[in-house]
Amino acid sequence: MQTIQLQSTHIMTKKLLQKKGAKALLSGSFQSAFYLFERAFWLDTHDLDSRIGLYLADMGIDFGQEAVGIYEFYQSILASEKRSNKQRVQRMILSLIEAFDNKTHNLSKAVQRSKTEAMDSYDAMSYADIKALLKTKDFKEIYSRLPLNTKLVFGEKGDFYEFLSLLVQNDYIEALLHYIDSLPRYDMELIPLIEAANNKLLEKNKAKKRQKVSK
Repeated sequence: MQTIQLQSTHIMTKKLLQKKGAKALLSGSFQSAFYLFERAFWLDTHDLDSRIGLYLADMGIDFGQEAVGIYEFYQSILASEKRSNKQRVQRMILSLIEAFDNKTHNLSKAVQRSKTEAMDSYDAMSYADIKALLKTKDFKEIYSRLPLNTKLVFGEKGDFYEFLSLLVQNDYIEALLHYIDSLPRYDMELIPLIEAANNKLLEKNKAKKRQKVSK
């Protein structure tokens, strides 16, 4: 009887390709990451994890630090958000990548539109009023007392980013994601805020792990 020895062929699954791709991307091996995420993408073209990894690997070839920062932020949000919110987070990250790819978007029109729409609403509040209150009160105290459906009106683009920065500094990461998610277009000035939010999320996730270990 003739014995036929079959050569073992190592076929990587989509999840394994994504895992290896993520490791390559975070280590700065963007060409390898692109190849791995591309293979994962063609195994399932509807998988947004592969799409995000593929786009960021491509971005990383020219903008390594920004690509890694966005991917770390993406992973941190997924770790802290409910599983049911995964697609919302993925759409936000894809829009952010698109904004980076198109360089910068001017939010002036969006801010002006927000101002006009909010002024038509009875529950609108000018950010200038909040800035005035900040002279004597803490941001957390002010923000926590705002009615749930309050619409904030920003007269200047700089005011909007100042407000987002205050959200990050005071650990309102969920609120930050809500505001970013509601933007019609993204601006590159969001990148530093995302990096700061990512650091906050990493700290929270580490704290949760330490609590689990101590129990």
